[in-house]
Amino acid sequence: MVGNLHLWGFKGKPNLVSPESIALFWLLSSQKCNKKICIVFSNNTDLSPNGELPVLIEEGQSIYGYGNIAQYLFEQESALETALLEFAQTQICALTQYQLYLERENYEQFTRKVFAHLLQWPYWYNTPLRYRALARKKCEKLKYLSHPDDEESDENVAVEEMTQSSVLKLSSRAKSRGRELLADTRHSVQYLSELGEQLKTWLEARGRLNKEVIAADFLLWANLHVQLTLPRGQRIGDYLHEFLGAEAYQEIQEQLRRCDKLACSLDQRPPNFAENGNPLMSTYAAVQKVWSLYVV
Repeated sequence: MVGNLHLWGFKGKPNLVSPESIALFWLLSSQKCNKKICIVFSNNTDLSPNGELPVLIEEGQSIYGYGNIAQYLFEQESALETALLEFAQTQICALTQYQLYLERENYEQFTRKVFAHLLQWPYWYNTPLRYRALARKKCEKLKYLSHPDDEESDENVAVEEMTQSSVLKLSSRAKSRGRELLADTRHSVQYLSELGEQLKTWLEARGRLNKEVIAADFLLWANLHVQLTLPRGQRIGDYLHEFLGAEAYQEIQEQLRRCDKLACSLDQRPPNFAENGNPLMSTYAAVQKVWSLYVV
């Protein structure tokens, strides 16, 4: 029986919006898997029990999330491997979600735009808003600039502009831009400090494991790949160069280049009508979920 692995992506490659999809694509491209897997870039979260991709569907069973899928396909040989996998999935992935959805320049220049290539209307408009709201909950201790996509931001701006004259509005907006630049600098320093702490924890734990490559490594690399590739990735690269040292940073860059060039030997197919996230099937999936609540 062939298992269908549903990922975020298009044109035969995983997309930056999902480091977990990238990590699984790299993992399966470099490690031999004894199970028959077919990759489907469906971009359809309705297929997953938790409403997120990736999800592996095999014989009616759904396995979702990078960690669960990696453990199903490849045996984890130690508790430390499992712990590193969980750490990358919760801590490191959360920082990437921050860069994708809460870092304003990345969100406006990349994230919101790329969903138009991944999803049909109206999902390409609504989905980044929903993920931004989720990222705000995951990254509560990290500050970020407000955005018109945040409902309370719209309300605050509307009230403020109603009480100001045209001249005061111009002056207020100029001051606001200045405050935003200062705030952005503070937020960047805070974020990079958090990234450094998480990487320090990872490197200390990883150093205790005498194994060349593990599944958790691919998830860490995929997250770093996303963060470094986004519009504001250069500042993260500069920080990692200083934090890790030139030699260690160059090794990471070389590893990311090798991963990015991996050619997947697994079968791929386009999503069928029931899998591609069209409005009809999305409505059907929603009705099914409601119906299941009333069926014993």
